[in-house]
Amino acid sequence: MPDTDPLPALTTLLQNSLSDLLDPADSFPDMCAEDVVFEAPYAPAGSNCLKGRAAVANYLPVVREHYDIQELAETALYRTTDPEVVILEFEARNSTGRKTGLPYDQRYINVIRIRNGKIVDYRDYWNPVVALSAVGGADGMPDVVKGSAA
Repeated sequence: MPDTDPLPALTTLLQNSLSDLLDPADSFPDMCAEDVVFEAPYAPAGSNCLKGRAAVANYLPVVREHYDIQELAETALYRTTDPEVVILEFEARNSTGRKTGLPYDQRYINVIRIRNGKIVDYRDYWNPVVALSAVGGADGMPDVVKGSAA
């Protein structure tokens, strides 16, 4: 079977971290509800908000095209008083900008709402300076990450 997962490291991380909350899935988009909202509040151009599983599925290959993410490692998982919400901290290690070869060692904090085994809300907080540095500056940043194609 060909590798159809647009970002396999993320799928593996979430399967390992949230397995008791998520239905089995072969890719990150498969983990999401049809009406998922995926937001990256610190994207360089402001809030980057994707609505729907199809939008998320279209976004992830663009990220993979610009960043060679070798490893994502969980650093902390927090259960909240709301059983549908978790906070996950993780980091990209041994990763680079694909076109520049520059380091992409990124730290993330994600606030994730899961309902009926599917992700319905995913807020992805990351450092835009690290993302920009790895691709060689704003000109190297994919439009979808900047927010202009979201």
